[in-house]
Amino acid sequence: MVNHRYRVSIGLPVYNGENYIAQAIDSVLAQTYTDFELVICDNGSTDRTEEICRRQAEADPRIRYHRNSENLGASANFRRTFELATGEYFRWLAHDDVLAPQYLERCVAALDREPDAILAQPLVGIIDAKGVIKSIGDDGLQRASSPRVSERFAALVRYPRRYWEVFALIRRDVLAKTGLLAPFTCSDVVLGTELGLLGRFVLVPEPLFLNRHHPERFSQAVLVDRAASLRWWNNSDRARLIDLCPTWQIQMHALKAIRKHVANRWERQRLYLMLLRHLLTRYTLSRLIIEPITAADPRILMAGRRVKRWLQTRKVPSLAAAGSGSGPEVQK
Repeated sequence: MVNHRYRVSIGLPVYNGENYIAQAIDSVLAQTYTDFELVICDNGSTDRTEEICRRQAEADPRIRYHRNSENLGASANFRRTFELATGEYFRWLAHDDVLAPQYLERCVAALDREPDAILAQPLVGIIDAKGVIKSIGDDGLQRASSPRVSERFAALVRYPRRYWEVFALIRRDVLAKTGLLAPFTCSDVVLGTELGLLGRFVLVPEPLFLNRHHPERFSQAVLVDRAASLRWWNNSDRARLIDLCPTWQIQMHALKAIRKHVANRWERQRLYLMLLRHLLTRYTLSRLIIEPITAADPRILMAGRRVKRWLQTRKVPSLAAAGSGSGPEVQK
């Protein structure tokens, strides 16, 4: 039972995260802004994750630990953290990422200062397994701060890019209007685009979110295999052909999001045209063609990857970029 309603909720979905979860929790507890709750949803971990989380929850009443009776898949677990949250502002946190101490203070202030903004996103520092910062950037999100929906859509629909805005501090009532994270690979691409249709972003020009790249990360260990990726998202081996075609899913859901959230007829038509132009880019069109073929016969995908690696070893980037890939690196 929740005895106090905190202004900010941080949702931490996790499965077998003993390697970094203590660091993630510690970074939340070190926040200079203290009116928050941390909701941890353990997806049936089999390592020391439960022990670590329960120990932390016993030490701080702002931490609520929930353990699913079975692995629901990542998509449902992300949803569950949101359902359990109570705050006015909400943020997901991956178990292997870290927040700078001023993260909540700066982002809450930005949203309070700009009531027309739906989320606050700081600069992002890419860190390695040891926590060393390798780079800092915003991946071109400046245009997502525009009051014009078409400019935001143009910035967000493009990929490959990192969809860091899914890990931004978001107004809970706005996030509730979206489809959250759906049970298919790269559904964070859809969520980021949908958020852009609902309102403008505000950028905080400080590297306050540290996104960890390491060998066990989802995009390194699972995303390269579409079947394994699908199991990770929904904990099921059952898949339709469309479920193995993330680029098709992204375009169809973007079309639905436009119809759902954009009321002005002329603005909708403009966005449809922009989406069509995006479909006809070399990157997107090649994946729309390749994905159904490789989904029908995984051996083709593996052969394509071998060709891609061969081309990369011979330094032919233009051809290698058009090879058979698994889509943008966006998930944790």
